[in-house]
Amino acid sequence: MAKHILISDDEADVVETARLRLEAAGYQVSATMGEKTIEDVRNLKPDLVLLDVIMPGMDGFAVIRELKRDPDTCDIPVLIFSAKPKSAMIELFGPEGIAGYVAKPYDPKELLAQIREIIGH
Repeated sequence: MAKHILISDDEADVVETARLRLEAAGYQVSATMGEKTIEDVRNLKPDLVLLDVIMPGMDGFAVIRELKRDPDTCDIPVLIFSAKPKSAMIELFGPEGIAGYVAKPYDPKELLAQIREIIGH
């Protein structure tokens, strides 16, 4: 069975290109955004969440805090997917336990390499 990745991002073009690349690499992919992310993670139980930081409604900061507080979702790895600087994201999310960081615009090879390192293929 393919590993499942949930993309939480408010930019439809980013979601679609990432989805196509990840599906071509053999992953099952779902998409969501904002406060719906929490509900979708709880219902879908993905192997990894690819999380944007700046989104309307509930931003990535609030999403990760909520996921890490819930015993049912706290062990699901979160890969930050953002145009914000890596150092700032690691500083902000480090205590929350992010699994990694990919800068936007992203290098598809880097994205796949990080995902494979975190959850395998």
